[in-house]
Amino acid sequence: MAALIRRLHICAGLVVFAQFLVYGIAGIAASVQPSLERPKVPREVRSIPFQREAGESDKAVAARVYELLKPELSRPVPDWFLRKNSEGNLLLDFYNINGIYRTVVEPRQLRVELIRNSAALFLEDIHAANLGGDPGPGLVRVWAAWNEAGIWALLFFCVSGAYLWLATRPGWKWAWVSLAASSLIFGAFWVVFQ
Repeated sequence: MAALIRRLHICAGLVVFAQFLVYGIAGIAASVQPSLERPKVPREVRSIPFQREAGESDKAVAARVYELLKPELSRPVPDWFLRKNSEGNLLLDFYNINGIYRTVVEPRQLRVELIRNSAALFLEDIHAANLGGDPGPGLVRVWAAWNEAGIWALLFFCVSGAYLWLATRPGWKWAWVSLAASSLIFGAFWVVFQ
């Protein structure tokens, strides 16, 4: 049994190491970033013919623009994030892990600006993906599942490491009781707060 747990412990350690590399780079990028502001200089700008209907709400326009553009790896703009620019035009930011599709609804067209993240900001965005709520497009869901697996691997890594350490010291009854008690407490918290 100890040999199997040791093998699984090593596999979990490799998964945790891979996760910590991404988390570490994201943490370093966040700490050396000069400000909380994201890049605003567009890499590419294009115009698309678009006519806003008379009396159409901002929410309806945002939904129609999303269906027209279908910006990859992004979700529709939430209602609470609808805003206007200084000229009074509707400004829609479709965020994704690669950057922003900034769309300005002008009187007869859409001006779409593609703003790309740096590699460090990309890693900062993907390290926070999770399966809770609306996880978004397929690729983001896959990464969110990987993040979730990494968290569970870390938990297993810690518990299996404690077990392997204790398995080499069978006379340490107090340590075994402590491990059992902490496991029961963790399990109780898990059941209560799920």
